[in-house]
Amino acid sequence: MGKDRNRGRRHHFSGPYNKNNWRGKQRDRTIYNGPARNRTPPQQKVTLREDQVAITEFTNPEAPGFTGILKSRFSDFHVNEIDTEGKVLELNDLNVPKVAIEPVDPQDLEKWKKELEGVIGAEVWQDIANLAEKKYDATAEQKVEIDVSSLDKEKRTQVHQLVKQLYKGKLVSTTIGQQQLKPTSDEKPSEAAEEKKTIRILKPKPGRGDNRWSFPGEYVTFLVHKTNMDTVEVVSTLASRLNLRPSQVNYCGTKDKRAKTTQNFSIRRRSPDSILGASRCLRDVHVGNFGFRSTTLKLGDLQGNRFRIALRHIARDKRPDIETTLESVKERGFINYYGLQRFGNSASVPTYEVGVALLKCDYKLACELILKPRDTDVEFLRPIREEWWEKRDSAAAAAKIYSDKFIEKKLLDGLAKFGEAQYSTALRQIPRNMLMLYPHAYQSYIFNRIASKRIKEFGLKLIPGDLVYVEDLPPQQEEKEKLNEEEVAGESADDVSETTPDAAEEDAEEEESIFKRKVRPLTEDDIASGQFKISDVVLPLPGHDITYPGNQCREWYDEMLAEVGLTSELLKHKEKTYSLGGAYRKLIIQPSDLKWSFRLYNTPEDTLIASDWERLRNIPITEEPKEEEAKFMALLLEFSLPTAAYATMFLRELFKKDTSTAIQMHLEWEAMKATKKEDVPDETAAKEAKGEVEEKEEEEPVEKMRKLEAKAEAEAEVVETN
Repeated sequence: MGKDRNRGRRHHFSGPYNKNNWRGKQRDRTIYNGPARNRTPPQQKVTLREDQVAITEFTNPEAPGFTGILKSRFSDFHVNEIDTEGKVLELNDLNVPKVAIEPVDPQDLEKWKKELEGVIGAEVWQDIANLAEKKYDATAEQKVEIDVSSLDKEKRTQVHQLVKQLYKGKLVSTTIGQQQLKPTSDEKPSEAAEEKKTIRILKPKPGRGDNRWSFPGEYVTFLVHKTNMDTVEVVSTLASRLNLRPSQVNYCGTKDKRAKTTQNFSIRRRSPDSILGASRCLRDVHVGNFGFRSTTLKLGDLQGNRFRIALRHIARDKRPDIETTLESVKERGFINYYGLQRFGNSASVPTYEVGVALLKCDYKLACELILKPRDTDVEFLRPIREEWWEKRDSAAAAAKIYSDKFIEKKLLDGLAKFGEAQYSTALRQIPRNMLMLYPHAYQSYIFNRIASKRIKEFGLKLIPGDLVYVEDLPPQQEEKEKLNEEEVAGESADDVSETTPDAAEEDAEEEESIFKRKVRPLTEDDIASGQFKISDVVLPLPGHDITYPGNQCREWYDEMLAEVGLTSELLKHKEKTYSLGGAYRKLIIQPSDLKWSFRLYNTPEDTLIASDWERLRNIPITEEPKEEEAKFMALLLEFSLPTAAYATMFLRELFKKDTSTAIQMHLEWEAMKATKKEDVPDETAAKEAKGEVEEKEEEEPVEKMRKLEAKAEAEAEVVETN
């Protein structure tokens, strides 16, 4: 496919296919509208389905479902973070704060110059003035040095103020101290030493200015508005341009790639000017709303996310049914399932199976599952897995992965170093927070199964023994997640409190009891009082330090754990690395401030929702056609979700069907076929519409592999260091 050489990103095409017919500017990918000759539906890989991870029930199965195409374009999906104070973050201020130079009275400046004449004469001031007028030259030594050893700190400060006031950023000054021997009265050197003070005045590099930190906080905060780009790509690029590690670029939650998203970032001691400059190499990324604070942002420092979504190809005659379903979800909410993103995309090796192997101390099986070939693998890893599976030569396989950020690379290096049968030791080469993705996926799988069975058996009614929080807890405590993972639907990924006590053995029981007392079971009287509703109920993620429901649900936990030979007590693993304390998660989530409207449009390329950037720059979106002229109808949704809730699960409750990407691609193909047969996209065009076409240009194998690894390396480092 065509490629922008500067960015390595694919362009979309418009009009009949021509290998040279590419737009110069990266915009939104759209459906190919060429002749419908020999077209077939897009081929679907064998990826994980929702029912394979126990996503099976609905809060109102009687409500009519409908077909809508999610993310037909990435401009159909907008996500804005909601900060800890409940404010929806929107990019609406492009001002770049500057360090204000507090003015000094000109008479005082003249007075200081006269007082300093003994150290800085007219000739030196002329040298300084000449330096200020020169252009920056990296090959020349552009400086003036003044010996100020005889001046006290107050006078040296006056020199710095004079340079700052008279030359307004054209020059920078700094004081340099140097130890020197102090001569004796008979001019013989002595052992006593004094410090020589020198003020060095320099011509700064363009854009650098005074490098002393004078902003009102150690950390610069700013909003990043990005289009069709991963959060980790923004992080790694900013870090590289600012000479930082990715872990030094902090944010509150990951956001989806195929969307337009706005989120909060913070960086320590990098000026807004430099951050803006670093962002300019990222196309379709805009930064603004700069601020300052004394502490860094951390994962989970948000209340949730505000979503604005356009669902295309809505049948006009289904409008009454759609509104009925929306009213139902507004009233009842949706089941707070963990979405498919939690379990990987491989049906043959879901991540929770690796988790079970680790929890059962079957380290050989865990290693084999991590390294097992799968048809959904990224291109460069597939042959490496296949070769290892056949030959079991870990050193040879590891040598073909250049980056050491991959879990597979770390594991293969461990096997090569410690021995092909030293599985437990090799696994310890993977950082704990990366390795724990697998056991946490198993917890999520059990949560989904329990949630489905609870809804199937008892519906939305409260039953004695259901758990609720003892008191209102802050969101970060209530819904702490244990993973730092990317949520495809734009949801935040939060850290979960580690409930395994780190204190001494004698303090463990008290710590465990404190966590267990966070919840209590409902009684018959509680239910009769009407004080509680189904959205107050929490279900545990299984662990050794958790309170289980005081009803039949407790038996289900025991049965499901027993299916794979586990118990809650065994989750207090003999290796602390794999120990699972447990956590609590709401059973039902109700979207807040849910709004909807219907929007007519004529082509798949029409922009239906204005982004933050379009609002800020007053860029108009596609005008809505008259009803009698419109070819299509879309449903526009706007709602907020708390942290750790999946927008895809909300949409699933509306559709009453699987929301996976493969299904959505097929539905879109069918919708286009039914609407306009001559405009049916072929397999490649359908994948291009979803941004899933592989690059076809010929490259050297090593270079191609390095490019494929680059993005994944950044992702791995973000997970590892957070």
